[in-house]
Amino acid sequence: MLASALGIDEDAASARLEGRILVTVDGRASCADWAREICDLLDRTMAVTRDPADDAKVELVIGNAAPRSSATRLYARIDASKAVISLEPPKTVSSDPHPLFASIAACPTAAAALSLAIGAEELPKVSLPITVSFDQLGIPREALDASLDLDGAVLIGAGAVGNAFLRALRYIDARGTLPIVDPKAVGGGNPNRCLYFTEADVGQPKAETLARNASPDFPRVALNPFNGDFHDYVAKNGPQRTAIVTVDSRRVRRAIQAEVPERVFDASTTDIRAVVVHSHRQPTANACLSCIYRHVPDEHARERAIADGLGISLNMVRESLISADAAALIAGANAEIQAAAIEGMAYDSLFKQLCAEQALKSAEGKQVLAPFAFVSALAGNLLVVEMLRVHIGLTSTNYWQVDPWGAPIAKLRSCRPRIVDCEFCSIPHFVAIADQLWREKSGAA
Repeated sequence: MLASALGIDEDAASARLEGRILVTVDGRASCADWAREICDLLDRTMAVTRDPADDAKVELVIGNAAPRSSATRLYARIDASKAVISLEPPKTVSSDPHPLFASIAACPTAAAALSLAIGAEELPKVSLPITVSFDQLGIPREALDASLDLDGAVLIGAGAVGNAFLRALRYIDARGTLPIVDPKAVGGGNPNRCLYFTEADVGQPKAETLARNASPDFPRVALNPFNGDFHDYVAKNGPQRTAIVTVDSRRVRRAIQAEVPERVFDASTTDIRAVVVHSHRQPTANACLSCIYRHVPDEHARERAIADGLGISLNMVRESLISADAAALIAGANAEIQAAAIEGMAYDSLFKQLCAEQALKSAEGKQVLAPFAFVSALAGNLLVVEMLRVHIGLTSTNYWQVDPWGAPIAKLRSCRPRIVDCEFCSIPHFVAIADQLWREKSGAA
């Protein structure tokens, strides 16, 4: 994946990932917990060690610990109000952060450590020092103690952002029942970004795997897997009040909006460069999910690249999941692929996998690769923040774009308006359905 993201060959990418990141932590329990969060993100990309005898490219010094090696040093300290990541020991006060805030701050810490260790100019720029001020998240500290009732909500997508959402949700008093909807199986490229998945899970249904592996973290939440897409789920269970959207396709997001959920919470990643969070409630005069992820020319380019690369028709690609007939055609055109292994897989997933392996040379493929766990982790964390904000009535904005290689900036929150040619909002039939379904129930004016 790194080879494709940087535009270099596999040997050069492997050389960048050789070596280790030494992690040195002071004795406070809060620092040890934060270090585990950071290491969970780092070791999906590079080897992490706690032994100073190991040769390390970078030493990450967490808290007030003293460095233990001559490697390039990166310091990270955290307190209740902020985290600071710098090349010199920063000053912070001795107060423990909320674990959700610590989880968020782990993401730019991992970004800075990997940037120093990989040393690639092709990566997004990290400007040190990074100060993650928790007041920039736009949520008062007391709101973190709120109880979230998940009854009526559905988690759509059990991939990297879905995994990260649940990892962050464990720090909140969440209760109720949460269905997890995903039609796909765990792929070979998933464990490097999906924090609840391991190599042993490859080939297993994503929804079932995520529900099983995450359940121990949720004593008051029932995680119920559904092996299908959201359309299938709605056909069986009726319109849904809350859609928590973590899928990785613009087309699928528009299809989710067409099922007319009352409330949408959405988070996505733009390759490795940005995280986007969106929310709205129907009926709305502002942007819906289809407005945010409107059809763009790049979608056609990527669909054509998938069709050409796999040796199938464009119409097959637009079916989203690989049928038995399509699997046979793909296997016939690509000798290294077995039809049985890819049947039922998403075209996007196979495409990204082959691009990551450099089996397909495609600029469109490189644009959707996301080889770093911290990018998806940040998206999942900020999705929980957005739900808490809405829970306490902070609904004046509906869109936030955040740089995963830096600090969140509150001023970048905005309220996106509808677009005139939206596949949902511009069609009176859909608007009328949303109005009939939710206006009276939601009390909207």
